[in-house]
Amino acid sequence: MLCVVSMGRIPSSTRPLMNTIALDFETYYDKDCSIRKLGFKRYFSHPDFDAYMVSAVGDDGTEFVGCPKKEFDWEVIRDNRIISHNASFDELLYLHGVEEGWWPMVEYAEWHCSADLAAYCGLPRSLKGATNALYELEVDKATRDNMMGKQWESMDEDFRKEVSDYALKDSELCLRLWQDLEEQWPEHERAISTMNRRCVNRGVPIDTKELKHQQEAVNQRLFEAENSIPWIEDATPLSRKAFNEECRKLGLEPPVSLAMTDEDANAWIKEHGQKYKWIEAVRDYRRINALKRKLESFDYATMGDSRYYGGMMYFGAHTGRFSGSGGNLNLQNLPRGEMFGTNLRKLIATTSDKRLVVADLSQIEVRTLCWLAKDFDALGAIRKCDDIYEAFAILFGKWKEEKGVLKDENPKLRHLVKTMVLGCGYGASANKFSLISGIPIGEAVTAVRLYRYRMSKVVKLWNELHRKLHIAYSTKSKFSLELPSGRSLNYGEIKTTLQHNKRNYTAMITKGAKKIPVRLWGGLLAENISQALARCIFSDMLLRIEQAGLDVIFHVHDEVVIEVDKDRADDTLAKVLDIMKTPPSWIPDIPLDAEGKVLTAYEK
Repeated sequence: MLCVVSMGRIPSSTRPLMNTIALDFETYYDKDCSIRKLGFKRYFSHPDFDAYMVSAVGDDGTEFVGCPKKEFDWEVIRDNRIISHNASFDELLYLHGVEEGWWPMVEYAEWHCSADLAAYCGLPRSLKGATNALYELEVDKATRDNMMGKQWESMDEDFRKEVSDYALKDSELCLRLWQDLEEQWPEHERAISTMNRRCVNRGVPIDTKELKHQQEAVNQRLFEAENSIPWIEDATPLSRKAFNEECRKLGLEPPVSLAMTDEDANAWIKEHGQKYKWIEAVRDYRRINALKRKLESFDYATMGDSRYYGGMMYFGAHTGRFSGSGGNLNLQNLPRGEMFGTNLRKLIATTSDKRLVVADLSQIEVRTLCWLAKDFDALGAIRKCDDIYEAFAILFGKWKEEKGVLKDENPKLRHLVKTMVLGCGYGASANKFSLISGIPIGEAVTAVRLYRYRMSKVVKLWNELHRKLHIAYSTKSKFSLELPSGRSLNYGEIKTTLQHNKRNYTAMITKGAKKIPVRLWGGLLAENISQALARCIFSDMLLRIEQAGLDVIFHVHDEVVIEVDKDRADDTLAKVLDIMKTPPSWIPDIPLDAEGKVLTAYEK
């Protein structure tokens, strides 16, 4: 059994003796029959789906590649540790196959994900990326690409041999990766990875009637946008050539970009969109079409049992925070509120006899930053006030020492203080603060100075982290930051460049399947370590919530969503809030708070 309480590693001598088996399925896929489009369970149920091959390589000498339904002796896995490079897929497929009667149920001791292990160790998640970084081996994925759209029966003997060799090689590398890195992965982190897979397996309830309603609404909006575009009969709605030609007919110089993130594009559209409605229609079309694709993905993925079984990726970010996966079905990135007749969060809804208990940690990063900076005055103020931003307003000398009135009496001041706390905590300049707060530059200068004066210990933390960064570079040593949970935040080798007589430090950070260069400084390191610590605290709570017998169905950053029976909802909320307000044993003095609701739908 995994230890989900202790933050330390279980000594090797106390672990049960077992063999380790690396196991990998090969399955049919094409453009329409894919995990990315359908989600796990819907993919497994697709009429074209077939699990036609399994490869297994064990440290006991096991070596097999062949048909999992007819040839593989599943007794090989009994009471052993199973490793897959995408265990969220392979374990769920194994359990699905048991349900379908494709193969027998054999009790295994543990199932772990070597991709999660690689991510924890700062390597790319993909097997190709991890083995290349660790062993300088190039994994040939051409075979995998050539397998698309091919059933086993349609493959000739030469290609079957190629597929078999490819599958066996993947399992060999998976086992090697596990053997070399296993000792770096603490037991509690393995427990978090396993817990995350259980969440995925439970699925998220989807209101299919609401889904159909929103699809109708977005199709109507798309129709209206299309009919507002002058060139709709001659070119696609998003034709940039047609857009530019129409602009020039009207004497307008078209913008370089139409991206929503482009400030110049937004200003151009604001200036001309009121007069020429088709300009706004083109922008709207892009957004509406994106929403349509998301709704279609939900529709595909939930056909069958009205639940979505999708991706929450363990260690999806360098800080250790979870990230969403699944393309259009990223539950961690669902927009808030109404948009073109849709509300994607509203799709997540329970049946009449169930409820969603939704709870989140309050301003966790502010709390972790103050704790890391050892700013006991700020921590004490946080403990005394129900409103954390009111506490800081008092600290900054901007508000009288009265509780519970700032939000109602002076919301403008509260917003300013909130922006100061969140924006200045990681070293924002006056220019940056002016941009994010919307206040004039003169006021921004004053606000930044006030923050840095009052929060001098946070400034000291930035400087200390920057000093450690410089030492790592000077001594040619790999740079890492130790967290109180026992985990390290690793950056590897530090490099530097000179720009305008200023030394810039960079490190290669893993992002998805790649390593990318990231510029580092004290403020950014403070942000990284605050977020990493917040993730450790939240993960500890997730484990304790599961230990309490509660079924987490998904989580977003510092928020947890639990599905319970209607008559247990209020008690469950009270229990969850109590757990979330109780710090982990390894950081007992951090003041935590949480808030939550009982909902029928995830709409917020």
